[in-house]
Amino acid sequence: MKRCFHSLFALALLALLLAPATLSRAQEKPEPKPEAKPAETKSSDQVAIPFEFEGLMFVQTKVNGKGPYKFLFDSGATQSVLNARLAKELELKLHDSPGGVQGVGEAKDVKMVVLDSVDVCGFTKGKTVAASMNLDHMSGTMGWHMMGIIGQNIIKLMKKIEIDFSTKTMTVTKWGDRESGKPQDQDEMLARMLEGGGMGGFPGGGRMPRIPGLPGGPDEEEPGKKPGTDDDFSFVPAHGAYLAGGGASRPHLLQDERKTEARAPQVTEGMTLDYTTVSFPMLGDIVPYWYVKGTVNGSEKTFMFDTGASMLLVLGSETAAELKIPTSFGYPVKGIGKGDAKAGLVETFKMGKLEVKDLACTVMDLPKMSDQMPDMIKQLLPMLGGRVQLDFDAIVGITLATRYKKMIVNTKAKDIEFVPYAKDETNALNPVRGEDYMRDAVVRTWNGKAGKLGFGGDSVQLDDWAKHGLKTGGLMVEHVDADSSAAKAGLAKGDIVTHLVGESDLPEMEDTKAENGDTEVRDMPGLIIWACTKNPGHEATLRVKRGSEVLELKVKLGDYGFKGEFPERFKTK
Repeated sequence: MKRCFHSLFALALLALLLAPATLSRAQEKPEPKPEAKPAETKSSDQVAIPFEFEGLMFVQTKVNGKGPYKFLFDSGATQSVLNARLAKELELKLHDSPGGVQGVGEAKDVKMVVLDSVDVCGFTKGKTVAASMNLDHMSGTMGWHMMGIIGQNIIKLMKKIEIDFSTKTMTVTKWGDRESGKPQDQDEMLARMLEGGGMGGFPGGGRMPRIPGLPGGPDEEEPGKKPGTDDDFSFVPAHGAYLAGGGASRPHLLQDERKTEARAPQVTEGMTLDYTTVSFPMLGDIVPYWYVKGTVNGSEKTFMFDTGASMLLVLGSETAAELKIPTSFGYPVKGIGKGDAKAGLVETFKMGKLEVKDLACTVMDLPKMSDQMPDMIKQLLPMLGGRVQLDFDAIVGITLATRYKKMIVNTKAKDIEFVPYAKDETNALNPVRGEDYMRDAVVRTWNGKAGKLGFGGDSVQLDDWAKHGLKTGGLMVEHVDADSSAAKAGLAKGDIVTHLVGESDLPEMEDTKAENGDTEVRDMPGLIIWACTKNPGHEATLRVKRGSEVLELKVKLGDYGFKGEFPERFKTK
């Protein structure tokens, strides 16, 4: 499913601790497809950057003058990232990282690279430090190689970012050379530190110290901490681009049982949200996340606004438990590794002037900044009398913004303005349809009306498509439940599911398309959610590649078998 990335924490913090200063707050060479439009210069301090919207925003980026390559634009990543295949292609020198990177699972062989320049369609930054890691495990779902991530060490140098979703253009205003409030770029110092092979004067012979929250390297894991629980880089809720699909509303399932209000087709009133960053006296902003306030079920919470998160609401497990949020089916998630999440439902979500009732959400572990701070910072906290909030309770993603025509981020004023479409304009990216689709799956599961496929698997990586004779990818079966209808139909480990036959009205299934009445299959979460919208006993026909053979197997969906409590008003009469 579509990636929801957040957060690589934090060489910027390391630089800040070394020299306190005020901070702001290989797709292989893209396949024969038109090169990115040249940037349109609106004025000497503005650059217009076209972007592709595939549930998340991707921009064409040149690295060291080569490319362009396809990068994710991610406000929830503190540091930019380079796919390891691109680092190899560009013959970059790899430097040891201060530690590993964790999110969903753990990234291995994480290195740091120093780039001479990064050019996002005319917005150019010189010396830049990025993490290098393998991002190709997501290539099979996407159908292309994501070559990197534009993170906050670049984004914070953009004074104003006006994102027009109707034209898919991002207009960036640059800071003046000596303008008041301009954030300091720490990458020059970090580059010198990396290229110098360490930091003299620190214990360990100048070796770079481990940053809390970035486990790995020679240091031990913190006592009592479970591996993989620091969400320092990225995670992916199981519903993504297919939740951003527009079009006419599909029939609502269980409409008479949900007792929910019909959703407005699109918002008509704009709003402006103030945001804060984690800021310390004398040190400035030490975590450049955009923190905004909102409420869940009437309880005020702190959200990190993340353009790399593909759904509207992601709740941390502790917050969900505190609010007693009922959960439903589970599904695998991808980030730098693999993990698990659950779908939940909140009665009300409110942020600014936007209010959504009966909203499906993702529930999973989120990082705690307070656990990741060095002792030096932790010792300062009591002196600040609770004025600094390090942790966030939840994440609000890009589908908050795609409800509107424009999102304007003013990093100097620290606010985000949302401009609605006019009444006679159509919002083609409106995520409401997908949110209703997800909510239907949640409610059906609660009521025992959700089907189950009886097997699990993962997308075939793009580099392996040719080896398996695949044109549009597929899902490699990793296990088949004993006594399931999938097993009885003959599905076996190692089979590759390529299509749902005769199922074509599935715009919500991500990164896929229907052709000749069949829908492509490339990832597991979409199949799980689709099955939850069908009754147990529904007969699905799977097209399967087994070696050189192509089979069609008929599988009757089993019963998901939900056990748990959920709101009385959603129970079937």
